[in-house]
Amino acid sequence: MGVDNSFRLDDFRKNLRVEVVRLTEDDIEFDLIGIDASLANAFRRILIAELPTMAIEKVLIANNTSVIQDEVLAHRLGLIPLQVDPRLFEYISENDIPNEKNTIVFKLHARCEKGGPRSTVKSDELKWLPNGSEFLLATENSASNTASKQKTYTSFSSSQDSLPEFSNNPIAPKYPDIIIAKLGPGQEIELEAHAVKGMGKTHAKWSPVATAWYRMLPEVVLLQEVKGVKAEELVNKCPVKVFDIEDIGKGGKRANVARPRSCTLCRECIRGDEWEKFVALRRVKDHFIFTVESTGALPPEVLFTEAVKILEDKCERVITELS
Repeated sequence: MGVDNSFRLDDFRKNLRVEVVRLTEDDIEFDLIGIDASLANAFRRILIAELPTMAIEKVLIANNTSVIQDEVLAHRLGLIPLQVDPRLFEYISENDIPNEKNTIVFKLHARCEKGGPRSTVKSDELKWLPNGSEFLLATENSASNTASKQKTYTSFSSSQDSLPEFSNNPIAPKYPDIIIAKLGPGQEIELEAHAVKGMGKTHAKWSPVATAWYRMLPEVVLLQEVKGVKAEELVNKCPVKVFDIEDIGKGGKRANVARPRSCTLCRECIRGDEWEKFVALRRVKDHFIFTVESTGALPPEVLFTEAVKILEDKCERVITELS
């Protein structure tokens, strides 16, 4: 078919380029040039499913008289993005005791007074407890031994806000205006939420990206010159304004491809009246436009860097096993 799909490491090193097109606090758009589609898809899958984050996993509900069921409320809390670096925490297993290195504790206590208007409970009412849980264990008999320290659902040996990473940057939800519930007069919610480290392949709440996707760079080619009225018609046919008009002197006009990157391959420019003789739509097979939108735990450029490290570790493990 005239396509060379062979892989040469020297050519890969020479042709590989990463060009950042747009970078904001929450999203990044960059070009990956000189790679195969399988590699681009590997980065996408790692970003979605294999980069760890912190998310609420356990919810201890002391009181919930709202119309939202306990399990639905817990699910909503789990999907709230937390602004905290997951690299500062450890994974927790079923046999581990929740401590300051593997668990983050929040409390929520909201009440709508009788006779007042309905109130909205938002994510900014989740308050970080740097000293761990304040709820006593259900099996604890506080009357039996008041002298000893009563046990809670966590075992923190030190306060998390004493760590330099959190002293000036307290842990909180990334977005303060996420609606958790709405309370009517007399209704109340009191709970503790425990966040732990996990990956998106376990549950989507641990995915660090709202979206991570790519597309091949469109290639729009004019097979012959398009002039005069036909040039204006071509410009008007494209809904995303890929084409433009240039003046060629003596009142003449000619269409040119001004913004090929904006092309969505909708094929409007080649519909009807033999337009396929004038315009060809293609894709550059080794040029990928990548877009990553972070949920807030880590900046998008850091997420991609971490994805590269994970792919590198996978390759090293394969080489070790083969050798």
